[in-house]
Amino acid sequence: MDRFLLKVLLSLLLVLLAAFSFFIVSGLVDTSALSSYLVSSIDDKTTTVMKLTSASAAVSAGVSAIPGDTATPIAEKLADLTGYFLIILSVLYTEKALVGLFGAAVFKVLVPIACGLGILGVLFWRRGGVLAKNLALFALALTITIPASLLIADGVYGSYSSRLGETISSSEALSEQTAPLAEADKDASVISGFLSRISETATSLSEKAADLLNRYVESVAILVVTSCVLPILGIIFILWILKILFGVDVLARVPAARDEKRNDGGPCAKDTSAPEKSAPDVSGRNLPKKR
Repeated sequence: MDRFLLKVLLSLLLVLLAAFSFFIVSGLVDTSALSSYLVSSIDDKTTTVMKLTSASAAVSAGVSAIPGDTATPIAEKLADLTGYFLIILSVLYTEKALVGLFGAAVFKVLVPIACGLGILGVLFWRRGGVLAKNLALFALALTITIPASLLIADGVYGSYSSRLGETISSSEALSEQTAPLAEADKDASVISGFLSRISETATSLSEKAADLLNRYVESVAILVVTSCVLPILGIIFILWILKILFGVDVLARVPAARDEKRNDGGPCAKDTSAPEKSAPDVSGRNLPKKR
């Protein structure tokens, strides 16, 4: 009777824990200051990427109008950067969706399911307790790794955000210089008159365009590292730390429950080996006497 009462109390406790996680903790996580900060940081990165995309498209049109053979390949490379910026934007929107769905996924789905499996494990299904433990550890790992990895990436991004701003400023300045060249529609007299007015040559403008291309390549590298690489590496590193410190291997396969109990003073397993045959009695004691 006492054992049954203990099972009932544990089951009620797990029900209360699931309700508390679903109705209270999930709401607190969604409206927390950390969640708002992460969303704001991702929005800032998204705005920067959009500015870089539009600036690279605008400056590539002006660079292509610079006389000479060196400007056209630079303009094509600047136009090709749009594809990289599109990939980075997709990753940023994915991260924003993860932050928005984080509270619902962990505290409205994983924790209640783990509590339900724990109830089954307490009452009659022993493997349910093992599954509940692993699912709870997985929810704990998500709770730690996703915000921590994004915070690490945001810290690194803050160190290089000024370089991205310089790239945008340089791109806008070069666009203003080369805009009349694009409007001249390759009229040699108009182009030469414009270059003489701004005291620039086609070679110097091409050098500025090449320097701007290097800045854009650096900006793409910074965004790829801070938006794609560092969050993934942060998650892997924190999972590894959890495994080292607490022995928590989230990705480990759940061991199958054994069908039979271990031999702890209980009944021994049956011996299925064939019984040994007794040796024949060759002593002659059972042989009939000779007459």
